[in-house]
Amino acid sequence: MDLQGARHERRLEMYRARVNERLRTNRIAVETLYQGGTLFSPQGTRAGRALLRAHQLLQRASSLLEQLSGDGVVPAPRLPERIDELYREVDTMLSRSDALSGRNHRAASVARLPGR
Repeated sequence: MDLQGARHERRLEMYRARVNERLRTNRIAVETLYQGGTLFSPQGTRAGRALLRAHQLLQRASSLLEQLSGDGVVPAPRLPERIDELYREVDTMLSRSDALSGRNHRAASVARLPGR
């Protein structure tokens, strides 16, 4: 059994779940702004733009996760330093997205969990 491969897959799953959850909540927030009509007010427009920027960051994070999985055109990185660098970049994008979308809580970074 390849424990390192299993850890890598689990880490990818955790990050994908975090990105998908944030995409879902951002989509709900935009729908709420639109359905309530506040999207067309100055404050709603600012909130909508912030949610759009957060969505773009989440899409970039998702593409980095695809690169880490090796499912795309570019092969997955093999050096542990490069892998950790990409995860740090994803963490940065997630925290910037949280700030833009108004999330005040700071979830623990998967990359910074004990034993990593």
